[in-house]
Amino acid sequence: MKNLRTYLLAVLSCSLLASCIVDDEIDVNDEYFNGPLVVGFKTDDNLGNFVEETGAQFDFDIPVHVIGGASGQPAGSTITMTYEIGTFADLNISEGELAELETMLDINNTPLDPSDDVRKYPIAVPGTHFDWVDTNLETTIPANATFDLIPIKVNNDALDNAKTTVFVINLKTLVSVEDVVIAEQYESALVRLQLCRTDLAGTYSVNYATPANHTITHLGAGNYQLDSMFGWPGAGYTSYFYACAGNLIFTEWQFSNEIIQGSPGYVDQATGQIVFPEFGIGRASGPPIYSGSTWVLTLQ
Repeated sequence: MKNLRTYLLAVLSCSLLASCIVDDEIDVNDEYFNGPLVVGFKTDDNLGNFVEETGAQFDFDIPVHVIGGASGQPAGSTITMTYEIGTFADLNISEGELAELETMLDINNTPLDPSDDVRKYPIAVPGTHFDWVDTNLETTIPANATFDLIPIKVNNDALDNAKTTVFVINLKTLVSVEDVVIAEQYESALVRLQLCRTDLAGTYSVNYATPANHTITHLGAGNYQLDSMFGWPGAGYTSYFYACAGNLIFTEWQFSNEIIQGSPGYVDQATGQIVFPEFGIGRASGPPIYSGSTWVLTLQ
């Protein structure tokens, strides 16, 4: 099971939606193992991170898989399916979870008001935010293969560099294929598209009581290395974060202590400073080493 909160706010590294989308593999002991071949979106959350570049189009693929059935054997002939844009109601979630999702997506908390189009997460529109590569909207898994890729072209200039743009894709119909089914729990998937910054590398002064410098290195595609950790000495305590959709999220550091981000970091547009609010470092047990701190990094 995957918590749907991690889909739309994986970029925030914290909770958004109290929900699950089923992505469990088919059990070989299940009755369906020996039944029809099952196809669908094995990956129900598809994240595309793109380096911001004016005028650019980015290639992105959404995989479709043979998931199970047919006693574990691949199809002996091609499997062709059509696909289409879906809605959040198509996701395998309950009515209550859907209502929470729609409310959380809407910045004014009026999800049923069609006149309110100000959203925390813009909904991707084909022909604007992205283009289908196959205008027939068909995907074909070759004979004896286990997957195919649905290609799209993502349009840099249509994306909001401070937000994650999202849409749902549905598998619609099978084209003249016997003994193959699209499993209900695998027929819809979420796609997230976001732009990443590449201009944050440099040496920064941190607002410690006794000011100290830390160095940020860009590793590519919006991923960064910090030569230490806030509250620790200079080099030797390497940590990592990414800067996408306007959010700076720590992903890793070399020690087991939990990194606490009550809210994501950001770049102050007025000053150019990097700010990590509500920041803390936990322990394996007991209270955190510190929490609720705000670290401000100023480029030197």
